[in-house]
Amino acid sequence: MKAWIRKAACWVIFAYPAVSQNPAANHFILGEKEGDGQLISPRQVREGPDGNIYVYDEAGAFIKIYSADGQYLRRIGGRGQGPGEIQRADGVNFGFTREGRLYFTEFFGGHPWITIMDSSGNYLRTVHIEISGVFGVRNSCPLDDGGFLIELWLGSRPEAQKDYFLYRYPQIMLRVDSQGKVLSQIISTNNFKTISSHGDGADQWLPFIPAFAWTLLKNQSIVYSDGLGRNLKAYDLTGRLIGDIKTSLPEPEEVKGKDVDEWRSLREENTRDKAWFNKYGRVIDKYRTSVYDRKPNIGGISLTPNGNMLIASPWKQGAKTKYWIIDENGTTLTNVALDLTGLSIHEHFIFINMLDSEENDLIVCIKRTGDEGVDLLRVKEVLKYLCAPGLPYQNR
Repeated sequence: MKAWIRKAACWVIFAYPAVSQNPAANHFILGEKEGDGQLISPRQVREGPDGNIYVYDEAGAFIKIYSADGQYLRRIGGRGQGPGEIQRADGVNFGFTREGRLYFTEFFGGHPWITIMDSSGNYLRTVHIEISGVFGVRNSCPLDDGGFLIELWLGSRPEAQKDYFLYRYPQIMLRVDSQGKVLSQIISTNNFKTISSHGDGADQWLPFIPAFAWTLLKNQSIVYSDGLGRNLKAYDLTGRLIGDIKTSLPEPEEVKGKDVDEWRSLREENTRDKAWFNKYGRVIDKYRTSVYDRKPNIGGISLTPNGNMLIASPWKQGAKTKYWIIDENGTTLTNVALDLTGLSIHEHFIFINMLDSEENDLIVCIKRTGDEGVDLLRVKEVLKYLCAPGLPYQNR
């Protein structure tokens, strides 16, 4: 377990049942103690169109399905090369098409296509994305016409500096039809993301990389932010910029020398493989001035059931993550700071991932009351309860 995970306060994935104000009575923990229904490394959770809860468990590369009251039902996928199987376990993103079919994508080294299955796990078809070169799918979203928005990372491009290499990873958002044909390019960036002492790999992440945060609104406009300003950009499905959404989010902070120093210290502290670090990781000692002059103020954007935007600040070790619910006009409806990351709001649940006292990932489910703002604020109550002394979920 990485050191930064060991030191996280309470890192959560929740769902909030609203029958009582007593946090002890309002939640249940997903997963069984052993067997197929056990969750070992849950990475993504969604409420399905059938009302069941779907969780991607990186251990074994299965999407595991539970009823709305937490009973294990079945699993689909699994590691492998065949149709409906997952090649790269640590790079999966899944969701549901407008027809209610499950789909998943994989990152670099995984299958370079979109796999579509029914909710029982029967393989239906693959959507081959009609672009050339090496790429990995980082995120995706289904469209009403059967196509998809897909966020791709392209192969890295090292650039020599004085005594190290910085790697660019071009990032693009494409609209493809139901067969994978590219209809439009929406957004593209070409930022430095990693550093290495070599021009052929062994690279590691830089700090303060601009965001590539986006979501599709119900009116089919795409909201995007690189995290370097308060305003959000809105695009149509052809890639045309149709306006800015002004918000009251905090302005990005300036990157100072002490921030880079802190990053280097934490990078060394949190690397478990000291032999690897001493051979390759020491290159960070040469990185004294950040190539980015501002810290991104946005880490992620997602759509809520009511058509609002849930915006999260970037995760930072030792700091609370800030969440805002903002409407399509940019007005802040609710905001809260929580000791967690990865929170998402669904029709009947809010989901969060947290660690227990033995550093195992947990999925906690708490049913919603119906008001998104109230439910978001109530997460703080549940966190306070779960992190209280004497409970098995405490991780301080």
